Amino acid sequence: MRFIKLEEEDRQELQRIYHNHSKSHVRQRAQCLLLSDRGYKIPVLADIYSTRTHTVRGWFDRWKEERFKGLEIRPGRGLKPSIRVEDTVFVASIKEEVGLDPNNLKQVVVKLNAKWSTDLTVRQLKVFLKKN
Repeated sequence: MRFIKLEEEDRQELQRIYHNHSKSHVRQRAQCLLLSDRGYKIPVLADIYSTRTHTVRGWFDRWKEERFKGLEIRPGRGLKPSIRVEDTVFVASIKEEVGLDPNNLKQVVVKLNAKWSTDLTVRQLKVFLKKN
């Protein structure tokens, strides 16, 4: 069985984080480490947090590698946007094509895909236009 053994300083800091941190996932992971220190096994912890044992092991690995920083969610998760605002030439082209035919986004998407060799969909275009 695998457990996390904490030093007194770390235990006190995790207690403070568990009681006071603004993000619930950080509080949850801190409590999981504290429970492991008290002897709770990984399958029991996974059951308590309604997650997989693999996830709990991942929390333990990140604790060993990154300590308190490992309690946070890493940036960059999730699906990346298909249209990046930083790509000013592409965005200008989108605005130009939509300006020419704002009522027929399907045709706009066909023109943009042909011109830029992309796989843009009408839904992606609508989401981009609503946000920008």
